[in-house]
Amino acid sequence: MRYYTLSSIILLLPIIIFILHHFIKNTPRRRAKLPPGPKPWPIIGNIHLLGSKPHSSLANLSKTYGPLMSLRLGSATIVVISSPDVAKEMFLKHDSAFSSRRVPDSFRTLGHDKVSVIWNPVGPRWRNLRKISTIQLFTNQRL
Repeated sequence: MRYYTLSSIILLLPIIIFILHHFIKNTPRRRAKLPPGPKPWPIIGNIHLLGSKPHSSLANLSKTYGPLMSLRLGSATIVVISSPDVAKEMFLKHDSAFSSRRVPDSFRTLGHDKVSVIWNPVGPRWRNLRKISTIQLFTNQRL
């Protein structure tokens, strides 16, 4: 009898933890204000909608959700801009929101994200690294 109780607890505990994690992660107070997009599936997100030709699938999705939409690809949330006019507006008026990139785990593990102009967010350190690279690396004599 005790064996069955212990085995059922061992089987149910991961399921309960997964469900609690899912509800805590998806609370309304933590969701960002994102553009409209298709409802993602758990774990895989919207990867199933991309198919074998992602550019065609994204064009079809933009007909449904408009030129600015959000997708979840696995655990990463992305914003897709499919109109030149909207892209120009985003990069001119909302440039600070798009200035940082997600740093890959391999760069973060090795510590390369702290000394690279590409991965640093815009700030004093980024400006200093950019100034050094412009003066020392990208001069006419060096190129």
